[in-house]
Amino acid sequence: DAVRRFGSIIYGDTSVRYKTSNFDRLLIDNLIRGFSCRELPGHYLPCFTLSGTFSWFNETFSSYDDIYIAEAGFVAVTDNFLSRLILKTWVTCALNSNCIAPSKSKTQCKRIIGFTEKHRYDQSAMVIVLSFYFFPSSRQNDKSDPAPYDMYTSIPEHIAEVRRFEGDSHYFTTRKNLYLQQKS
Repeated sequence: DAVRRFGSIIYGDTSVRYKTSNFDRLLIDNLIRGFSCRELPGHYLPCFTLSGTFSWFNETFSSYDDIYIAEAGFVAVTDNFLSRLILKTWVTCALNSNCIAPSKSKTQCKRIIGFTEKHRYDQSAMVIVLSFYFFPSSRQNDKSDPAPYDMYTSIPEHIAEVRRFEGDSHYFTTRKNLYLQQKS
């Protein structure tokens, strides 16, 4: 397991653009909590999670009405007891289709009329798991906002930014053609 072998793992998907190569503050801060990601204020978990996923965890969507979904595209994990519990629970859900992609299930969001039908498979499961371990009682927005796993709670400078749906013409360096000159 990579987390045990290296001590910490920082994952960023293709939309992440790093602003620094110094992750010391994130890694030090993560020693205690073990797992951090970026919360998305205003994007509520029940609006992006199928009711069957909540049922698999023996929960209801209404218990999560005040929980924001989090980005799964930039995650930091440091090896400790809590992070191992989080990862084992998340992987257990991911390997069970009734959890990660339940059939005959819909989103139920009190903040949007109707259904969003945009289930965020890995994000939904991750936030339910994080909420279970970080919020043993109900969350109260005025007392627990932002979430304790939000990586920018205690790190004022931004380490990275997310830029979706844009190409990066300089992602790969351009190949230079080398012409060998022959001596005649």
